[in-house]
Amino acid sequence: MNLDTPTLLVVNGVVIALCGVSFILNTAFHRTDSVGRIWSLGFIAAMVVTIAHGASATGQLIWWSIVVANVSLTIAVGSLWAGLRRCNRRSRGCLWMVGAISVLVLSATLLHGESAGRWAGAAELWIAVAVLCLLGALEAVRGRMRRNLSGQILAVALWVTAAAATARSIVFTVGGETGALFLTYFNTANATALSLCIVVLLTIAVSALRAQQMSGSAVGDLTDGIHSAAGVLSAAAFGQAATDHLSRARNAGVGLAVIGADIDNLPEINVAFGRVAGDEAIASFASKLRASAPVLSIIGHPASGRFLVLVGAGSAAEARAVAERMQATLVDEPLKEASLIRLTASFGIADTFDHGYALTALSIAVNTAIETVKERGGNDIAVELAATGHDGS
Repeated sequence: MNLDTPTLLVVNGVVIALCGVSFILNTAFHRTDSVGRIWSLGFIAAMVVTIAHGASATGQLIWWSIVVANVSLTIAVGSLWAGLRRCNRRSRGCLWMVGAISVLVLSATLLHGESAGRWAGAAELWIAVAVLCLLGALEAVRGRMRRNLSGQILAVALWVTAAAATARSIVFTVGGETGALFLTYFNTANATALSLCIVVLLTIAVSALRAQQMSGSAVGDLTDGIHSAAGVLSAAAFGQAATDHLSRARNAGVGLAVIGADIDNLPEINVAFGRVAGDEAIASFASKLRASAPVLSIIGHPASGRFLVLVGAGSAAEARAVAERMQATLVDEPLKEASLIRLTASFGIADTFDHGYALTALSIAVNTAIETVKERGGNDIAVELAATGHDGS
């Protein structure tokens, strides 16, 4: 069965509308956060694109609809990237970049003018889409997303979209919309068919990520009072206690260190042995941290497989010795649900001698050190060196 271009456009619009309404309602009726709101904005922008293109469905070109469609598509793709950055707990500063790229697309569309018809600013739009998809794909394979199957699916979909948009822009620029190569491989019908597949894939992936967030995490990191389900301090409680200890240590001139530990291959454990094994891994890890950490240390649980330990340390060597003791304790016994698996973890260390007494600076340094270890294959310890020019506060 052959579907003509108008039919494909209608089907694409219906799919986007259904996916968008479903996601937006799901976000509205459950716990909302910045990620859900940003992605909801993206779906709204995508629906605006279909409405704007539908305004010219009768065959009579409506100029303003092309302008609206180009800007809305840029915002839709940019919102996906911005949401991924928030999933990775990174700065919201990317929103200004999405706005700047949208303004550039708007300017390019207006510059080509009404005489260019529905192809006004098309090449610039596709380059903007390619850039934003590339940024999104890179974000989906770093930080917390790097451990997540849905993040990997998003990365693949965005890589494909970026490649297709770049190729379409180049072919269009070289041969125009009437070129044989463009009409054969990069025409509106083929682009719409690809869009159908990508939209469905992206919707499934982002919905899975939202479901994981609403449940606390992908592996059941729920809170019970001031504690996480694993029996150590929750992220909020650890932040308050650690901030107080750091402030008092600064006044007393006492050295402290933050040791971060992230369970290696936790997503793979969940996939291979099930959710129960993943929850057991977290509980076992927390128990072994409590047994091996100094008695007066503070242990926090900021993310599903990640823990932070605030310990007293007279030197960087002393902090590393504590981390090595924790690392050695992990391999004492295998998981019960997965008897062949012995836990390993990536450890990162940051101390007040190098990074000052601000918990935020220490946490960033620890996360950087952990990512360094993971890039080397995990099951190791890294110490983040002094940040240039810290103020010691």
